[in-house]
Amino acid sequence: MAMTPPQFFEKNMKWFALGLLLLFLFKSVQSCNRNMGATIKDKNTAHVIDSLTKKYNTYYSDSQDTIKFYKFQVKLLESERDAEKSKNLILKDQNDAVRSVAEKVRNNTTSTIVLKGVEQVQDTTIIK
Repeated sequence: MAMTPPQFFEKNMKWFALGLLLLFLFKSVQSCNRNMGATIKDKNTAHVIDSLTKKYNTYYSDSQDTIKFYKFQVKLLESERDAEKSKNLILKDQNDAVRSVAEKVRNNTTSTIVLKGVEQVQDTTIIK
């Protein structure tokens, strides 16, 4: 005897319910796995972004510190250069003053050079 569709559904209703329950569980597990994968990717991405940001900030702050240090060194060397220029000008002025005094003394003085002891020098070499 042939079964009618309502009899077939009534007889196999528990199998249909079990199959639908298994499909629902499978889709739930699949959805949880997707969410977990997305969460892990988000955490990894956030970690990479944080580490890159930290490296950038460290590099940027180090480079800014280096720039400040070199600017300070430039200012220090410029001030030393200016001090040396001032010393050079002072020494030039002193040199000019000494030269002018020496010229005035030379112009106002007559000197004679007397060599003493020249006649006392004897030749000590003996030729054989």
